[in-house]
Amino acid sequence: MKNFIIIILLLNVIGCVDLDIIAGRVDSNDYLRNKSGNIVLNCQDIPLFKKDPNTNIFWKNNNLPKGTTEFTCIDGRAYLKGKEPK
Repeated sequence: MKNFIIIILLLNVIGCVDLDIIAGRVDSNDYLRNKSGNIVLNCQDIPLFKKDPNTNIFWKNNNLPKGTTEFTCIDGRAYLKGKEPK
């Protein structure tokens, strides 16, 4: 029973940790972050990375200035705050 409780506690801790970072595949500094320090997600809820060609493609496809971290997603497209379609 004691081992079972320890396993449950370990699973709870592991569930709170980003396993990609632990495995060394992604450095947490590689994520693009907004002014609040949160990871920036594209309109499909996929993280954007600082040095990733897909991030540049995202900005270009959505007519956003390179480096934009503050935007609103509507119907899968990103818009600058205040420039959303009515």
